Amino acid sequence: MTENYRDQRMLELMSNMPQNRATEFNAVVPVVEFNFSEHADPDKARRQNIKRAIKALRPTKTWYTLPGTGWLPFIGRARFKYSNRQEPYICVIDGCDCRHLDYGDLWSTYFIDATSGKVRPYMPWSGVLPSRGIELYGTYCPQHMQLYHLLSDWIQQEESNDRGFFKSMKKRGVAFIPVVKKQNTDNQHPLISKWNPVFEEALKDPGIEVIHYKNPTTGENDITTIVFDNRVLQTTPIRGNSLDSEYIIEPQEETQ
Repeated sequence: MTENYRDQRMLELMSNMPQNRATEFNAVVPVVEFNFSEHADPDKARRQNIKRAIKALRPTKTWYTLPGTGWLPFIGRARFKYSNRQEPYICVIDGCDCRHLDYGDLWSTYFIDATSGKVRPYMPWSGVLPSRGIELYGTYCPQHMQLYHLLSDWIQQEESNDRGFFKSMKKRGVAFIPVVKKQNTDNQHPLISKWNPVFEEALKDPGIEVIHYKNPTTGENDITTIVFDNRVLQTTPIRGNSLDSEYIIEPQEETQ
């Protein structure tokens, strides 16, 4: 009931805008505006982007007022407006229903459990960065998820950046030149290199089996086949990039 009311209210607000009155809509997709730093120094620009991304990814809070006390936040998990154990598919920032939204390449990274292979919505932290604050019952919409992915890359670059080392080596007359290592493909046929991505993709799906036939004498692989088991395929839902209702989402236990 809550999610239907929220979506319906958003559609009504969008439809009442003058430029949208002539068009009928049945869904609303959030668009995130993020201003990237234009600083000339790439390191300073990256640090500014990190600060801006953390600020933009903070979950929305709900507030209440008491006479004579001003505005005070709710205490505990309830202070986050879109954190709900029964709705782990709601974006903790804008409150949109993320089940019908496409996450593209981010889906396998943030929504598939690496151990079980089951769908599990990414659960943000109240402090944005992992292990900062509490883990919320909610997720990010695709555009906020993309911003979080960029934030993770920026933090990784910041942690691995060591300009002091290169400066000290330069004073000693040592310079480093990046080179591209030549891949060793002497023992691999060009056709095998071409079709390797197909076999790697097949290994991700249930009902598709990659079978290798090794030479009993040399131990080398002689024949490789892909087998489609129709019995398994008929009982397996199609792998997608969205939290549609076909997936069963189990809320996680509260983090202590």
